[in-house]
Amino acid sequence: MRPYWEAARRREFVIQHCDVCRLWIHPPRFACPRCQTESLGWKQPSGAGQIYAFSVMYMAGVPGYPETPYAVAVVELDEQPGLITVGNVLGSEPSALRVGDRVQVDFEDIGEGWVLPQWRRAGA
Repeated sequence: MRPYWEAARRREFVIQHCDVCRLWIHPPRFACPRCQTESLGWKQPSGAGQIYAFSVMYMAGVPGYPETPYAVAVVELDEQPGLITVGNVLGSEPSALRVGDRVQVDFEDIGEGWVLPQWRRAGA
């Protein structure tokens, strides 16, 4: 996971990628789930995808997180079917979101050197 977080600090979005069968892999693993090789690297996908599902949070949880309500989305990336990741949707009212909305990766500095890959509706 270290390469993921180091890239995020540089405001780059990387996902694990199999050097042999070219499968994108997230969350990271020690071996490719398709071909079982351990020859895995990190590559930059397009950072584009669509909302596969989302949940609206109405109760405050972790200090420093946005004011409620906010939306946490499961995003299916364009690189391959089933390649999903999770993050908050920035800059949109949760009530305006729909499954299938196009999103693009964005980055949120949450302090103490941590930067989170998050999502923003395309064109927003």
